[in-house]
Amino acid sequence: MDKPMNRWKRIYHKLFRQKDRIGEYEALLKRALENGYRVMSLLEWVREDYPSGHVLLLRHDVDIDSRGAERMFEVERRLGVHASYYFRHLTMKSSLVKRMLREGFDVGLHYETLALKMRYLQLKDKKEISSEILLSCQQQLAGEIQEFRKSFGSMTSLCSHGAAWNRKLGVPNHILVDDTFKKEHDILFEAYDEALRERITTYISDASVTDASVWRYGKSPVEAIEQGDSVILLLTHPEHWNHHFLSNVRKLWLSFLDR
Repeated sequence: MDKPMNRWKRIYHKLFRQKDRIGEYEALLKRALENGYRVMSLLEWVREDYPSGHVLLLRHDVDIDSRGAERMFEVERRLGVHASYYFRHLTMKSSLVKRMLREGFDVGLHYETLALKMRYLQLKDKKEISSEILLSCQQQLAGEIQEFRKSFGSMTSLCSHGAAWNRKLGVPNHILVDDTFKKEHDILFEAYDEALRERITTYISDASVTDASVWRYGKSPVEAIEQGDSVILLLTHPEHWNHHFLSNVRKLWLSFLDR
């Protein structure tokens, strides 16, 4: 849990220091294209058997901001590139998901099935996670996949959400999605699959304004592009790029509910 002072600092930064960065995102994609990079979704990359050599993979984890996701989608659509979007249930906007799928984008669940179960049971230690609990969560996730497909018709990938309870107990949601589960439920890949990660040259993630909007894991995407890194995965969270005061109030509320 956040300490009180950290919580107030976070609120101040989110409401008053957050900047709109959509223009920066568009400039970044243009830089990649100008430098000869193929800008792709994870699904395109996997279906083409993991091409390398100037590839930029776009993955968006839509934790709390579907409005920001829509703005980033519009940038990509204008530039003629695709990305992978993973929505939690609380951020899933039906009309947006349908538009993305019509445009050939990769859309899936940013699932948190195990985290919600751990919170519901108020588990104190990962040793309390029994095989029965895991099986129950797999069955629940299978139902979530079925409901998504019933609503939207298509989903071939999943991406685990890193919720507060996952961090608290040190257990990720993606332990539910083994090879057997993927085969049984026609899932081509999970975004944290080792088969994907071992083929990625440079893994980069954004950070929030409370972390000075720095780039995590060593270098910025511009540096990676200018250095000609072979396969770059750029993970972004739309809430770090989209600024709107009332929207930020809602995003703060949703982020605190996640704890």
